[in-house]
Amino acid sequence: MPRAVKNLFADSLTAESEPQMKKQDSRTVDVEKKDRIGEYLRLARRSIMNVLPDKWHTALRYRRVFGEFPDLKNPRTFNEKICYRKINPQPIYSVLSDKIAARDYVAHTIGEQYLVPCYAIESEPTPATYSALPESFVMKANHGFGYNLLVRDKADHPFPQIYNLGQHWLGQDFYDVCREAHYRDIKPRLIFEKLLLDDLGNIPKDFKFHCFQREGEDPVVFIEVTHDRFTNYKVDFYNQDWELVEIRRPEVSTGQAMPRPQQLDEALELALKLANGFSYVRVDFYLVGDAIYFGEMTFTPTAGLTKFKDRETDHQWGALFDI
Repeated sequence: MPRAVKNLFADSLTAESEPQMKKQDSRTVDVEKKDRIGEYLRLARRSIMNVLPDKWHTALRYRRVFGEFPDLKNPRTFNEKICYRKINPQPIYSVLSDKIAARDYVAHTIGEQYLVPCYAIESEPTPATYSALPESFVMKANHGFGYNLLVRDKADHPFPQIYNLGQHWLGQDFYDVCREAHYRDIKPRLIFEKLLLDDLGNIPKDFKFHCFQREGEDPVVFIEVTHDRFTNYKVDFYNQDWELVEIRRPEVSTGQAMPRPQQLDEALELALKLANGFSYVRVDFYLVGDAIYFGEMTFTPTAGLTKFKDRETDHQWGALFDI
């Protein structure tokens, strides 16, 4: 191609491209600017939320989820009553929400045989502790939700990794997350327990017994079954007669009833023993083979932000217990 034609072509291309490139650059700048503004607003909102009193913090989080403020003076719905509990906890909540301290209550109330075998309890794991652990185990922190490491093969999790993760957990104040005040009084520690697996080698389903008790009335229990909680989370609800009931939104449910567990009646009885004296508490068990293992007790599930299938269900559950 002659040089003159090349130059003409290049000039033409440049002349036509520059306005377009400027538009693209302008759009890129606008997007980046919006991203920066959005990040500044998120940081500002987080900073403001961090300094708010518990009551305001709770009310604003609730409004962000449900579009309205909760009635914390005269709570009626389940979520409102749980929010009230968050900022007005009973002292016993701190003891039984502690995954380590709760073991004593469970052993005394229903028996040690229902506790997951424990290998160690530490504030700071040592090489000696690590060496004594079996090839598979679970590491948990006792002072909140979500602090779980499932170890199938210890060779994949060397001591420095275990140590660093454990110290990271222990350095976090779970109270700061959702202002569940009873977690402030739990001394953070690590617990190493047996890794529970079902017949197929999978993490067993979680059976959560929502126990309601109003004075002078028979207790009411709903059983929440969590499937594949670390992979493909689904949850179903059953009543005491093991009938599938719709509590949460359909998209989080399997919609398929599972066979009634053979240990259900015993687990239900144990849950009610542990729940005795509380107007509401959620008691979790793992049903593994013929065994029943205690998981935890929870007094403020989802921090009062449970997304029921409709507002009516929120009211129905709220009517089942008094604060």
